[in-house]
Amino acid sequence: MLPLTGCVGDLDVFPLDDQVIASDKAYSDAESYTKALNKIYSVWALSGQDGSGSSDISGLDPGNTVFLRCWYTLQVGTTDEAKCAWNDAWVKSINSLTWSTAQVESIEGVYQRGMYVVALVNDFMKNIGNAPEEINKEQYAAEARFCRALAYYALMDLFARPPFITENNYSLAPTQLSRAELFNWIESELTGIYNSLPDKPVYGCAGKAAVDALLARMYLNAEVYTGTPRYKDCIIRCNNIITSQNYQLAENYAELFMADNGENPTANREIIYPVCFDGVSAQSYGIGAIILGSRSSSESGPATYGCDAGWDGFRSTGNLVRTFDFGTDDESQWTADNILDKRGIFYSNNRNIDIVTMAQTTFTTEGWAVYKYTNLASDGTAGKNTTFPDTDFPLFRLADVYLMYAEATARGGEGGNMQNAVNYINELRARGYGNHNHDIDAGWLTATAEVGGTNASVKYGNILNERAREMYWEATRRTDLIRFGLFTDSKYTWAEKGGVITGIGVKEKYNVFPIPTSDLSVNGSLVQNEGY
Repeated sequence: MLPLTGCVGDLDVFPLDDQVIASDKAYSDAESYTKALNKIYSVWALSGQDGSGSSDISGLDPGNTVFLRCWYTLQVGTTDEAKCAWNDAWVKSINSLTWSTAQVESIEGVYQRGMYVVALVNDFMKNIGNAPEEINKEQYAAEARFCRALAYYALMDLFARPPFITENNYSLAPTQLSRAELFNWIESELTGIYNSLPDKPVYGCAGKAAVDALLARMYLNAEVYTGTPRYKDCIIRCNNIITSQNYQLAENYAELFMADNGENPTANREIIYPVCFDGVSAQSYGIGAIILGSRSSSESGPATYGCDAGWDGFRSTGNLVRTFDFGTDDESQWTADNILDKRGIFYSNNRNIDIVTMAQTTFTTEGWAVYKYTNLASDGTAGKNTTFPDTDFPLFRLADVYLMYAEATARGGEGGNMQNAVNYINELRARGYGNHNHDIDAGWLTATAEVGGTNASVKYGNILNERAREMYWEATRRTDLIRFGLFTDSKYTWAEKGGVITGIGVKEKYNVFPIPTSDLSVNGSLVQNEGY
């Protein structure tokens, strides 16, 4: 696996164009199998074969529809963590949870990219049996199947019932499994490949811990997906990672989101599975859009965050800011610099905490900017490219495993140890505050608490707030809010929810997205999600 260094970071992927590599040579030698596997890994990060302006899928804008960017937009931009100020056609419906079956770029992008991963893996699995002996066929196949399972997880979470197709049931008109059936299939795939993956893989590639982390996330949300809680199984998978001792918390929270997070040994020891980027060899607007989109052009400059521009689009809501502790209750005195918990990495100069205007235009005064991600390395130097960051996106990391363990234990999961759960949360809080003066106890884990700085209370609300402080803008929030029953509910609101600036409840159909009409129109066997 040495040629897979970083899997995407030093990308050398398998071209799909027959004019580049003829089909009879596509799987002709050992190197071609490695390239094909790299191509599968690359889809989360890259829009196409020929740089940031290319797209593997006709009709998809290469900038707006990178898989990671779309996943981030749907998981973060629909929630109490962020809103977008651009006038793009997709923005208003995503900000307000008012989308319909009309084409929305982010919805279309994540759906098509996810199914593209499925198609690549299906083709890879048809050919891997013919690989030369120097290829570890079992491990290559397991890694590819992990990538397909991960894509199907994203599709299950967002769309509930995407088309289902593998190398074993290939059809030009695939049908759908129920959401519970798809959950069971993903679970079976992941458990089936587990022993074929390494304990400690090459950074950027799938290993046993990536499987454990994905299964833990599925089990934590199993009641949403299947109707049956699986907290015991979540705890088992979390324990597999924790007790393996292959991963440790990073010493510095901020370094997890810097340009050298894949190379910095004190940071990457926490990252279980990243989406890898490189400013030279893996350029796209995946992580780039998140970093550039959260800065104003007036605040830009390589010395500031390693990039030479700012798009002034993504902003935090007041709900997110208010989950953090300040030295005073007087909000007029709050700034990004006096947050007690240093996990809160914002820019507040000349900005109001709240978003109070619905119009889609460029704002520089409403909503604090999030500076969590940066193209500066831990030594302060800029990444290799001032437009395309080197910063990897941690799709799974140990802190999330700690939070999942704690929540599953608090919710009564068999096998969970409450003192261990308390200790894990306190480790995260101590890293944030710099001391143990803000430690919690078991009662804190199980309490009913107000969330997002509002008067809305929910059981285990402290855990939901802690997830916001630790995991904001890491594309978990929509799933978290659905699990807590708050995503569509009227009792917990945020700016623009329901198309009202102060927020209102929306119909439960918005807990999933519609199957794109572009697919329904060519596959008469597909059924649209209820309410659409």
